[in-house]
Amino acid sequence: MEQESQGKTWNYVEVITDRDTSAEDYNWIAAVTDFALYNSIKNAFSFGGDLRSLRIPTGINDLHGVTFGRNHDTIREINSNAINPYSDPSDSFLATAYVLARESGTPLILNWDNRDSSFIKHGVKFRQIMHQRGNQGKNIKENILTGIDSLTVLLMERGSEGFFVVNKGENKFNIPVLDLTLTNLDGCYRELRNNFTVAIEHREQGKKFITRWVSWNRGGMEVQKRDALYFIREPFNQCQV
Repeated sequence: MEQESQGKTWNYVEVITDRDTSAEDYNWIAAVTDFALYNSIKNAFSFGGDLRSLRIPTGINDLHGVTFGRNHDTIREINSNAINPYSDPSDSFLATAYVLARESGTPLILNWDNRDSSFIKHGVKFRQIMHQRGNQGKNIKENILTGIDSLTVLLMERGSEGFFVVNKGENKFNIPVLDLTLTNLDGCYRELRNNFTVAIEHREQGKKFITRWVSWNRGGMEVQKRDALYFIREPFNQCQV
């Protein structure tokens, strides 16, 4: 980390947005905490929330703002005056998975969340890979896809280089056919945690579909309950193994 920062310290300002305080009043000093985004994410990932609300999330006007699924101010166990805490902490793990999948923002991850969740460390790896590919001039633009119209499932493409899917529901999400024609996704993708491959290919009339999910016998998409998956683009021969 010190080598990457060339010995410089990275600082941010904690600003809790309310009726009297705006993060934009302070982000000229340094990156600031994005409590506006936190509130938007928390509402979406909590019980009864709608992930479709994150197609255009509410947040501060700062691409480098400090983003988080939860932090020390929002946890009842360590703060008796916790700010808008989750009723179910596992919702915050899924919210953090979403934060890591985004193109914008500077994610802040609690150490024990990284330890207690099976997918957060893979979200960190996904973000690093997307950043590297962006530096190579590849398309990593964030876009939440509307092909899945669900309260509990969100699908985000990162240009053509990767995608992210989260299922906050209590049931497995299983769809046999998924049309991805109007997306940038194309080719072979590998899921970072489970190491399985997915193929997205052109078919009749120029349409694109998921033609392989784990094996060629299964198209569409299958995501277990309360799970988050990160996919990175690979050479197509990886899908033929």
